[in-house]
Amino acid sequence: MKTLAVSILCMMLAAAAVAQRNVTPTQTVVSFYSALRERRYVEGFRRSIYRGAIDGLTAAELQDLEPDFVRTFAAIPEKIEIRGEQINSDTAVVFVKFDGVEQLEQVALVKLDGEWLVGDKDALEVVSSQGRAFFFNARMTVNEGDAVEMLQRIIGAEVIYSAKFQGRNATLEELIKLSAVPKEIADGDASGYRFVLTVSEDKKSFVASAAPGAYGKTGRLSFYADLDGIRAEDLKGQPATARSPMYQPK
Repeated sequence: MKTLAVSILCMMLAAAAVAQRNVTPTQTVVSFYSALRERRYVEGFRRSIYRGAIDGLTAAELQDLEPDFVRTFAAIPEKIEIRGEQINSDTAVVFVKFDGVEQLEQVALVKLDGEWLVGDKDALEVVSSQGRAFFFNARMTVNEGDAVEMLQRIIGAEVIYSAKFQGRNATLEELIKLSAVPKEIADGDASGYRFVLTVSEDKKSFVASAAPGAYGKTGRLSFYADLDGIRAEDLKGQPATARSPMYQPK
């Protein structure tokens, strides 16, 4: 037989569940953005279709991902105005005016098990298929794109430098000094990748490479670049080579 304390607890949990289901799309959106702005990331993501990605992460994994969350959500303004909502069965749209942004933002929501969650059905399917790996997969996609852009920048800088200095190629230090590439790459690490620029002894050729700093967490593809273009291959974190296939953007 249940004790009085257990019965009261059960009633409280049931009441909380009902209260959560009675939260409107507008209230959900406000709570979502407020939590992310205040760096209460777990609470915020649980009000969205990303709850399946945040639940189950260890404390160490959350700490690892926190810098990514900070960069992504630091720009959320304190002042958020709600300009209306539209509900259509199990989907909704909340119209939001962020302080400092003229255009209204349309925030999509879906209803899941009677509860409104920020996000749309397509994103929900992706998150559901990837689960707790979602945020790491998203990070790797961004980092790999950044690595390609950095290598393209290095190639372009070397072409310009070579044309100006009679076929001579520049070292990474020289390119940084000329502001041809950002200072953040000075120690070879940027966007979760380790970059190496090697210039031949006669300065007539160069090879640039980029490998993930932490394979499976900051990236999967390794890259190799020269004047022929960029090559890429999943080599479990080992450097790519001139024999790697040409990079094909997804």
